[in-house]
Amino acid sequence: MKKIAFIALALMVAATVFANGKSDASAEPAKAEWSGSFAFGGSTTLEPIIVDAIEVMQARYPGVQISYDAPGSSAGVSGAIDGTYSLGCASRELKDDEKAKGAVATPVALDGVAVVVNKASVGVDNLSLEQVSNIFAGEITNWSEVGGKDAPIVVISRDEASGTRDCFDHATFKAIGKKIVQTALITTGNGDMVAKVGATPNSIGYCGFGYITKDPGAKAVTVNEVAPSEKNVLAGSYAISRKLNVISKGQFADGSFEKFFLDYLLSSEGQEIAASNKFIKL
Repeated sequence: MKKIAFIALALMVAATVFANGKSDASAEPAKAEWSGSFAFGGSTTLEPIIVDAIEVMQARYPGVQISYDAPGSSAGVSGAIDGTYSLGCASRELKDDEKAKGAVATPVALDGVAVVVNKASVGVDNLSLEQVSNIFAGEITNWSEVGGKDAPIVVISRDEASGTRDCFDHATFKAIGKKIVQTALITTGNGDMVAKVGATPNSIGYCGFGYITKDPGAKAVTVNEVAPSEKNVLAGSYAISRKLNVISKGQFADGSFEKFFLDYLLSSEGQEIAASNKFIKL
């Protein structure tokens, strides 16, 4: 059933791409030149993709100036709705109230969320999804309870505005009414997460696939004996996965720079940028 659901998701993603952008565009603009200042922002997960694409745009069109802030997915959605950002980014799905305010999500890549632990001190390489849920809920508190040494588990999480946390919560325990333990240390982004896990003995956290190798002190564990990999996300066998979305208020207007930028992300060149940052192409 999981595989069937994932295939259905893939078909919906493909349909969205067809409706909202050019999946294999040459990324050449309708206009001879672009110019102006644009404020983009939101997800820390999407940041490396967007920043790399911004660098390409600014090199090709010197009259364009683009900023990207990364306060988190919720800020990306609200910023797109209220006009703070002309293009927002979110590594989670839109909520019903956000859709009601006009927010529209267009997937530009797929991603998984890896469970990461401190490499030097945690002698565990696999956890079941149930064990992950119980650890982050504070019901398992010592590594010896899951086959490790006798040492207290240090839980590290993201703030509630994080799209990565939203994806992790839904995959682990939100549906069964559990919450992340209140004593969890809170980090501000995926990069901060892996750095904190890498530096904190006996710790556990989670991050987007693109950040797994960003800190040598952290390592990803398998979940239900399944490795966090592109192949396993596409097969539907890895338990924690998501779409990475560009957010607009309504559809981007034809002929706008924002629409051109989105089309570029969906082009073959833009998709290679996503892949180069260890995300999964549509």
